[in-house]
Amino acid sequence: MSVSAGPPAVAAEVPRSIFSPGLRSASVGAAALIALLALEYIAVGAAMPTIAADLDGYHLYNMAFGATVATSVVGMIVGGWWSDHAGPRRVTVVGVLLFTAGLVLAGLALSMEVFVAGRAVQGLGSGLTTVAVYVVIAQRIPDVRRPAVFSLLAAAWVVPGLAGPLLTGLIVEHLTWHWVFLGVAPFALLSLLVFWRALRATRAGGEDASYLRPSTILWAVVAAVGVGVLNLAGERVEGVERLVGPLVLLLVAVASWRLLPTGTLYLARGLPSVIAVRAAMGGSFLAAEAYLPLMLRDEHGYSPAQAGAVLAVASVAWALGSWVQGRLGDGVDRYRLMLGGVSVFSVMMVLLAVAVWAGWPGWVPILVYGLATLGVGLAYPTTTLLVMRLSPDAEIGRNSSALQVGESLTGAVALALTGVVFGYFYASLPHVSFVGTLAVAALVGSVAVVAALRSRPA
Repeated sequence: MSVSAGPPAVAAEVPRSIFSPGLRSASVGAAALIALLALEYIAVGAAMPTIAADLDGYHLYNMAFGATVATSVVGMIVGGWWSDHAGPRRVTVVGVLLFTAGLVLAGLALSMEVFVAGRAVQGLGSGLTTVAVYVVIAQRIPDVRRPAVFSLLAAAWVVPGLAGPLLTGLIVEHLTWHWVFLGVAPFALLSLLVFWRALRATRAGGEDASYLRPSTILWAVVAAVGVGVLNLAGERVEGVERLVGPLVLLLVAVASWRLLPTGTLYLARGLPSVIAVRAAMGGSFLAAEAYLPLMLRDEHGYSPAQAGAVLAVASVAWALGSWVQGRLGDGVDRYRLMLGGVSVFSVMMVLLAVAVWAGWPGWVPILVYGLATLGVGLAYPTTTLLVMRLSPDAEIGRNSSALQVGESLTGAVALALTGVVFGYFYASLPHVSFVGTLAVAALVGSVAVVAALRSRPA
């Protein structure tokens, strides 16, 4: 596979702004869809303690997150191939419709099992949609304007990040958590309409995307099932399940080896390590955010709206970091910027675990986690930009898919490990359970630093 050594040359006719007529539809449409996914993600994190209590579903707490991650793996693999093969338009439409159906199913759930099923459908739809959005950006936005677009996508998290936890808390406290899902569903179709003009201008890849074989789909399903089993077994640490977990973890590792670019698991230089940076960083903050609102409720007596503040602060800090990277000049060393971002993130994750262990006031973990996600804001969009630069046109969908599959699988493994710690200690030593989950998240995040050091092509 041939790749470019750096950003492609910028033609004179490149629009001056991402809001210029030729780029506006792709930029604003992508931001609208990302804002929708962000709102759902933040709302679920803030509402989950109440949902689990209402549906008597603490035994499936991890699965409410893990099911979404599991099915998104299949959606990403299929979405990457489908986008390369036929273009991202149909992928986006199907993805948004599935995501909406999952919202409705979760919103109408009267049992934790049905709720988890709805979350699984959401994951399949979001997996298709997110990959297709990146392919649209790669096709419609010139390289020199992509940092600004990624900054806009991060900004799309700000309003959901600020209003989402507060709004979710008010809905949960004064109405019912069901409307957290049902109220979002109509906006999915509206977001699709905003994106439609850009979708119509997309195309298939430069050659037939023949890399998707039946074995690839099989391994994607194996990975998805393994993720589900890991998160289900992570809630139970007795008897035979102690043996099942390591065996399934090995199976997920084998599936990852088959689904990700060669060298990703052992941090080969270049593209594989860029994907590994995103995987480790994403898995770390996913595991942390699953338990931080619950920790603030149990340890500090925060209400659902107050506990959601950790997600609000994180969203603003992430957007700020992404805005900074978008304002940097074309000559900035993106590999060094990525290393700096993940280094800040890794250090702050360690400090976060220390803050919870020491019993510092609730505002301290919120502030520290905000600083951690500031580093994510610098590094996260940079990984996407570098993957696009290192990918030929015909494999943009494939490598964008790998970028997100790696993140999802690492997040699932991290959630499973934190689930073991949480399930083992929560009943008798709840404080230890929260410290342990954050220690696992910090350990996973440290891998991103090592990968970043190996990300520059030889």
